[in-house]
Amino acid sequence: MSSIEDSGRETWRTRWGFILAAAGWSIGLGNIWRFPYITGKYGGGAFVLLYLVCMFVVAIPLFTVEFSLGRASKSSITTGYRKLAPRKPWFIGGWVGMISNILVLSYYTMIMGWLIAYLFKTLRAEYFGMTAEQISELFDNFTAKSSEVFFWQIGVYVVLGIIVSRGLVKGIEAFCKVAMPLLFLMLIGLGIYSLTLPGALKGIEFYLKPDFTKITGEAVLVAIGQVFFSVGIGFGATWVYGSYLGRKANIPGDSIRIALMDTLGALLAGFIIFPAAFAFGVNPGSGYNLIFVTLPNVFGEMPGGIVFGILFFSLVSVAALTSGIASIESIASWLMDELKWDRSKSRAKAVWIVLTGCFILGIPIVLSLGSWGNIKLFGLNIFGFVDYVSANILLVISALTMALFVGWSLGIKKFMVMANEGAKKMLVKPFWGLLIKYIIPLLIIALAFDAIF
Repeated sequence: MSSIEDSGRETWRTRWGFILAAAGWSIGLGNIWRFPYITGKYGGGAFVLLYLVCMFVVAIPLFTVEFSLGRASKSSITTGYRKLAPRKPWFIGGWVGMISNILVLSYYTMIMGWLIAYLFKTLRAEYFGMTAEQISELFDNFTAKSSEVFFWQIGVYVVLGIIVSRGLVKGIEAFCKVAMPLLFLMLIGLGIYSLTLPGALKGIEFYLKPDFTKITGEAVLVAIGQVFFSVGIGFGATWVYGSYLGRKANIPGDSIRIALMDTLGALLAGFIIFPAAFAFGVNPGSGYNLIFVTLPNVFGEMPGGIVFGILFFSLVSVAALTSGIASIESIASWLMDELKWDRSKSRAKAVWIVLTGCFILGIPIVLSLGSWGNIKLFGLNIFGFVDYVSANILLVISALTMALFVGWSLGIKKFMVMANEGAKKMLVKPFWGLLIKYIIPLLIIALAFDAIF
């Protein structure tokens, strides 16, 4: 692959650079933070089985769809819909996806700030020797102190801005080529260590032995939602990464490889958390504060807990950074495409505009855990409301739009030609039409119905 097209739009320099960057987009907090506590909440092994089924039935087809539409349009999601379907309203679904992306980034960077802060708290052994109640109080006090959260969040924005401003090849691809191998090395190393803890086998049994009585309609819908959140379908980032692919790119094969890497990342995270949680008698389904309250209790009790904690928070921070990079790139690319800016001259400007806008948008979210905690929207604080709307409603609408567009407007035959250009052994087959036209939309509609009602 070359790095610059004749049109001036960058392309990936190497195939593995693209695969690692796209895997970096997928492997983030959805895998290492959200997947373990959702799995713990919905029965362990039974939920893992559901997750794997949803990955193959829903995620891989939609992943292939989004990459293919991006490559065909050579544009970000809203501009791309206009190119592929002129004078038709499909681009509205693209706007929904971008709004979801922006909203998620506005609080995702806050959580990234928490991670960096807790890395330093671990380095200082700040919570070691505390009781469980004191560790919980430490987290509550930290998140309520908005000025401190803003400090760490701004640091995250600066790091992300520097990387993305350097461009696709010198910034994003170069960073992910180093970060992703390091990420997997840390996942494997921490997983092996966690398996050596006394009582770890009980955690493995919970994690891998399915209890089919736990498979309910709610668990199925949660598994679909987790796959969307984890893989990153519908945000527009996959579309943009696809727009940087050349004609020889093997989209079906690489989509499967990236999805499998994403799945492996989530499964390895479980091998870290469940053995450790069961070894020290903590609840693996304790919720979003699992890695900030529950796991620090574990680190404080285990041998070598400081080293384990430092490596763990480093791991999650790297995963979060690679996802944040893709999110910013997709929003900045969308801004440049919509405003028809010269990409070679306007990249840095677009990136810092996006970062500034998301920071301002995120101010009420940070404050909602502190001085604005009494403000409620439909019974949720601002953070909870934004998270729920963006991940459970807007993202679902964006993914549904893509499936309906390919199945009922573009057409499966045209999509097959589009996706299979450059493909090798793995090809999009006609039976995908049944998935994209009927099964996936029905599952998405059920997910949306459950989220709203």
